[in-house]
Amino acid sequence: MVSRIGRRRGKTTTALFLLLISIATGQVSAAGSLGLHVNSGGALTRNGAPYRGIGVNYYDAFIRTLRNPQDVSYRDGFSKLGEHQIPFARFAAGGYTAQDFKLYLTDKDAYFRLLDGVVQSAEKSNVGLIASLFWSIAAVSDLVQEPREAWGNPQSKTRQFMRNYTQEVVARYANSPAIWGWEFSCELSLAVDLPNPPRNSDKIAARAISLANFQSATLDFAKVVRSIDSNRILLTGNSLPRASAYHNMTEGGFASDTEQQFATILLRDNPGPFSPICIHASPAAIDRYFGDHRVSYGQLLQTCINIGRSAGKPIYVEEFVPVPAREGLLGGGGKDYFAQELNAIETSGVPMASVWVYDRKLLPDRSNLTFENERSYMLDMIAAANRRLH
Repeated sequence: MVSRIGRRRGKTTTALFLLLISIATGQVSAAGSLGLHVNSGGALTRNGAPYRGIGVNYYDAFIRTLRNPQDVSYRDGFSKLGEHQIPFARFAAGGYTAQDFKLYLTDKDAYFRLLDGVVQSAEKSNVGLIASLFWSIAAVSDLVQEPREAWGNPQSKTRQFMRNYTQEVVARYANSPAIWGWEFSCELSLAVDLPNPPRNSDKIAARAISLANFQSATLDFAKVVRSIDSNRILLTGNSLPRASAYHNMTEGGFASDTEQQFATILLRDNPGPFSPICIHASPAAIDRYFGDHRVSYGQLLQTCINIGRSAGKPIYVEEFVPVPAREGLLGGGGKDYFAQELNAIETSGVPMASVWVYDRKLLPDRSNLTFENERSYMLDMIAAANRRLH
C-alpha cells in the first residue's frame, strides 16, 4: 500500500512534470495576452487594443552584468524609465562575443540568474522588453568554432546552439509580462550578399552571410520561438535596406534602387512570420533617391508603412539616432534635429520606435541618453510624445 506521503509526492511530481511540459510547449495560461501582437488586419496590438509607443534601446543592460555581476546599475535605469512612463526597451538578451557566452556553458544557473535579474527589474518597473537573442551572430560562430557559413547548415553546431539557447530563453520567460517580443539578431541584413566586401577593415563585412544562409537561420529561429510562444511579435532586427541592396543582389553593382526594388528587399529582409517589419533609420542617414526622386525622412517612413501594409505588417523603427553624425544637418543638430525626427515618427503613424541608445555603459557613444547627462531633455521629449500617443 502506498503511503499518504508517497501519494502526495507522486502527485507533486506529476504536477511538476505537467507544468514543465506546459512551459516547454508555450501552453501556460494567459500567455496569449502577454506582450505585443500583430492581428489579422496587420495592426500592432497590446491587450487586444491598437498600440503605439516610443521606447529606447537599452543595449547593454544584460551584457554589463554578464561581464561584471556586481554591476546591477540596470535596476536604476529601468526604474527611471518606468517613472517617466517610457514604455519599453530593446536589449541584447545574449552575449556580444564568444567570451560572453562562456558562463552559459560552464554555469547555466549563474548565467540565467543574471538574466533573471534584468527581466525581473523590467517587470518591477513596468517596462516592456524586446529581447534580441543573437545581437552578433559572430559570438555563436566563434564560441562553437565554426565559420559563419554554418548558420546556413541545419545540422551544424552553430544552429544547434541557436535552437537550444532560443528554446531555453523563450520557455523561461514565456510568462513574463515584461517580454513584449522576440528578436533574432541586429542588422544582419546589411551583411547579406554584400558585393566584394573588404576583408579586414569593415565590421559589417566581418559578419558577411549569404542570403540563403540568412533566410535558413532566421526562419529556423522563428520556428523554435513559435513552438513555445505563438503570440508575441517576432522581429528580425534588420536595418533599412542599403540604397543599392536590390542591385547588389541581382547585379553585384551599386546603382540606386527604385521604390519597387526597395520594397522587394524590405519584404525579403522581414520574411514570413516576422512582423513588424524592422528598420533602423534617422534623418541624417536618409538622403536617398528612389529612381528619379528624393525622399524626406517622413516620406521614407510613409513609404515603409505602405509597403508593410501591402503585406499585413506594421513598421517598427527599431533604432533612430538622436544626434546626427555630422553637425549642421537638419536644424544644426541637438534639440531642433531631434524634434524634427520625433515629429516625423509621431505624425507618420509608425506604431513603434526606439531611440539609440539609453544608458550605455560599456563603450562611449555620442548618442547616449541618460536622465542625468546633457541630452536628458530628449528622454523628456520621448515621454511627452508617449503621453500624446496614448
